[in-house]
Amino acid sequence: MTESTASKPNIYLIGLSGTGKTRSGRRVAELLGWPFVEMDGVIEDRAGKPIPRIFEENGEDYFRDLESQILEEAAERGGRIVSTGGGVPIRENNRSIMEASGLIVRLAASPEVIHQRLVSSAPQRGRTLRPLLGDDAPIEKLRIMLAEREDAYSVASVTVDTEHKSHDEVAEAISGAWLASGFAESNV
Repeated sequence: MTESTASKPNIYLIGLSGTGKTRSGRRVAELLGWPFVEMDGVIEDRAGKPIPRIFEENGEDYFRDLESQILEEAAERGGRIVSTGGGVPIRENNRSIMEASGLIVRLAASPEVIHQRLVSSAPQRGRTLRPLLGDDAPIEKLRIMLAEREDAYSVASVTVDTEHKSHDEVAEAISGAWLASGFAESNV
């Protein structure tokens, strides 16, 4: 992406699976009247198969390349709420794209709460939770992933603790952060 190619800045939601990026992101999109992009869904549509199969058949590097491509497309379009996959910020180029084209909001919760959310949502998903976490999303594995990704997640301008908040409360916090940011004025 070249400088200033996006007509409007985006709001990027980053954090581990289970922090509420998709559900809260949909609510923010409704509040602001913006389009919502759930990157994992776009990846599955584009690849024609679920993420666990992408990992199994094509490998993690292929998946990460798709993530980067979709992130760049969202940045070029602008004016969207983008729910990123948990690993999007691990690539330096992805962090640069997000920093140059919008407000980055990290959604956070403890490993215990993330574990509880992922395990309780597994039956609704009808598939493996996440290829890197497995079906039971072990708390220790979540702790390790959080520690490994801390530097990448620190790119966020704002962190919203989702642990004891409803999706509506998280959405209000995100839209409030948007309005307080310098980006809001450039999105008129």
